[in-house]
Amino acid sequence: MKMYSKIKEKVAYCHRKRGTVNLKQRKWLVEIREGKKYTQAQVAAAVNIQRAYYTQIENGVRTPSVPVAQKIAATLQFDWTRFFDEK
Repeated sequence: MKMYSKIKEKVAYCHRKRGTVNLKQRKWLVEIREGKKYTQAQVAAAVNIQRAYYTQIENGVRTPSVPVAQKIAATLQFDWTRFFDEK
């Protein structure tokens, strides 16, 4: 878990340095994935996206397209619109 925190801090630092807003991590997504005992790599493979892209989605750096959101939600069994309810 320490490594995950360090990576998040590094990503946040890069975004602050570029002048963007702090990240809003999707903790709910991490909790669902970990609850199902999946790794980021396993979810990414099931959805047919790169692991790095999936990590960016979890960290709040990227918002998935509707088709990708639907595939992630189907894999992890939750409502895909949850990605777009965040504000």
